[in-house]
Amino acid sequence: MTDQPTPAPPHPADTDIDSLWDFSDPAGSEAKFLALREHLGAKRDHAKLMELDTQLARAQGLQGRFAHAILTLETMHERLEPGETRAAIRHDLEMGRVLRSSGNPNGGAEYFERAARAAEKAGEEALEIDALHMLALVEASPAKRIHMNMDALERAAAASDPRARRWRGSLWNNTGMDFHELGELDRAMDAFEASLAAWEEDDPARAPIARWMIGWTLRLQGKLEAALAAQEALEREYAASGRKSAGFVEEELGEIHLAWPGDDAWKHRSIARTYFARAHALLSANGEIGHDPERLARIKRLAEGEAE
Repeated sequence: MTDQPTPAPPHPADTDIDSLWDFSDPAGSEAKFLALREHLGAKRDHAKLMELDTQLARAQGLQGRFAHAILTLETMHERLEPGETRAAIRHDLEMGRVLRSSGNPNGGAEYFERAARAAEKAGEEALEIDALHMLALVEASPAKRIHMNMDALERAAAASDPRARRWRGSLWNNTGMDFHELGELDRAMDAFEASLAAWEEDDPARAPIARWMIGWTLRLQGKLEAALAAQEALEREYAASGRKSAGFVEEELGEIHLAWPGDDAWKHRSIARTYFARAHALLSANGEIGHDPERLARIKRLAEGEAE
């Protein structure tokens, strides 16, 4: 098969920067942003160029290149011109995210608060909800996070901008995680089911996240057969679609088989080792859990058949 030519980026005036994102491939997203950056510079679309640089920094941060991301944000902030409000808001959002990801959540909170205020004043509903959701993430108390997410959900539901309403799935998902932390699995399940309903309506491509969460919660509730059915359905979807799994489904299938009781437990442990081996290979290449070496080490031990 011969190589296909790389298509030229769309005309800057017709490009929605956020549509270029593939959060499962931050390096690939960075390449798209850099390609578009040349076009924006040639067209002298300064406001859009500044906004693009905030997403370039986000892609760098998601790859763990925090110093590079901060430099990108500091450089673009120095170049901001009066009236480039949207780019300024996104600068604060991404600076907050980089600080949080690099281990400074308190420093991030200041930026998220400023972004939320500026977005509300500017009528940027989607950016305001984004900032509110990040403020909840840096709050230490899960009970307070739940209340903050509920406030953000109310604002998202009442928003006129459909991009703001699309935050409902993420906000419900985060609420479910907070209930998990509090040990309230039934309420967590309710939140994940609400997340699934929201994503099926607003962003069907993200619905598998909620279905994974539901399966995970089923396992923790001891409902192993239902949990197995949920994760196997996701496994079949990945296989049918040709999309590469990030490894989370395989990891969870390993956990389900590892927890299986009864006389057939030894068979399930053998299946678990296979899934943990697959999960380790996939997750080792997934920058999303690169900050959690203990998790990867445990998966590797379980793949090799070591007891807990």
